[in-house]
Amino acid sequence: MKKSVIITIMVIYILAIVVVGFIGIRLKVYNEQKYVEKIECISDGYKNYDSTTTTGASKIEAGYVGYIRADYQTGLKVEIKCRITPDNATNKKLEYIVDDKPSIYQLTTNSDGTATIEFFKGGVATVIIRATDSKQTQIKIEISAFDWSIIE
Repeated sequence: MKKSVIITIMVIYILAIVVVGFIGIRLKVYNEQKYVEKIECISDGYKNYDSTTTTGASKIEAGYVGYIRADYQTGLKVEIKCRITPDNATNKKLEYIVDDKPSIYQLTTNSDGTATIEFFKGGVATVIIRATDSKQTQIKIEISAFDWSIIE
């Protein structure tokens, strides 16, 4: 083969790679799973634990993110509302997990994605809020209902 033929084949080969690089079709993924990256509690009265305080640091070390405190009164119900990130997650459902203490409180999961805890007497409820996708992102919060009538 002559030198000019070899150079021509090399030029065509390089041009083909460049043309395919510019004109090539971008790969599309259909039915891509978008997982819940973050769960944030937005309930009334919710506060995050402060890591600069002794109590806050110990609670954070125990896995808690925040808390809701309320004064106990007959028929006290605390609603738990959460926001997930990203908004376009494939599976946006959340599950609420509590310790089984039916004498102190009862958890009811609502159809709108929130949950309600009804307290029968003063106490503390630990709630784990977990995404139902396969990544299972979760947060752990504490809900306290103080019964001040015992002190009197």
